[in-house]
Amino acid sequence: MYSLDELRKQNQDIAQLCEVLAVLMENKSLHSNPYVCELMNRFKEKVWMHLVFEDNTIYAELARHNDPAIAETARRFHDSAREIKQRFSRYVKQWCRPKVGDDEHEELVNESREIFGLIRERVDYEDRHIFPLVEQQH
Repeated sequence: MYSLDELRKQNQDIAQLCEVLAVLMENKSLHSNPYVCELMNRFKEKVWMHLVFEDNTIYAELARHNDPAIAETARRFHDSAREIKQRFSRYVKQWCRPKVGDDEHEELVNESREIFGLIRERVDYEDRHIFPLVEQQH
């Protein structure tokens, strides 16, 4: 089981990768760059691992909590992870393709901004609300 400190460190890594990728995705010529694709895949793995570890540790615990408000908070937060996983999976597949046209590039840039925004919001919410909630339980 991962500790909250380890989950916080994962959040920090995810946020930093978001910052770097947010800059790189603006450049159309980098869509099929192997180094950017490698970084994007590393980012995807970090996000996936983090979501899985959360599910198996803190959210499972909070979802069984006696306080219905805490259990509901955990359930809603868990459900939001499903949306992020689905959208992010489609996004990563679109990103690392050769020969992206101008219209596709604009769509990918917009999608990138949305995806990175969702992930940043989740990381921030988790750091400010979920982790302190878990700490209160122990």
